[in-house]
Amino acid sequence: MICNISLELPVNSSEVIKRLSERLALSERETRRLLKHSTEILHKTLDRDLSLTIPGFGTFGTHLQPGRKAYNPYHKKFMMLSQKRVVYFHPSSVLRGHVKARRTDNE
Repeated sequence: MICNISLELPVNSSEVIKRLSERLALSERETRRLLKHSTEILHKTLDRDLSLTIPGFGTFGTHLQPGRKAYNPYHKKFMMLSQKRVVYFHPSSVLRGHVKARRTDNE
């Protein structure tokens, strides 16, 4: 479910916490703790190479990016970069539809 909350840009974490605390009828301190614990759960899930899906929002996960050949302009040589684990986010169809609808409304 996408909320109709008017946010003015730029939005920072303190503004999100303030508006979320108003909406949930919690203190800002409780809301900050809730947000902190939510992000800790996300971090621990990604550390275990698992994905986390938030319905109506999207899926967070990790995958291995293979090693690749890259050019170092300082040494003017090619070098091999090792593989690394990266985080990805795939937005849900609900979120994509919402963003697409807002984009067409503004045009």
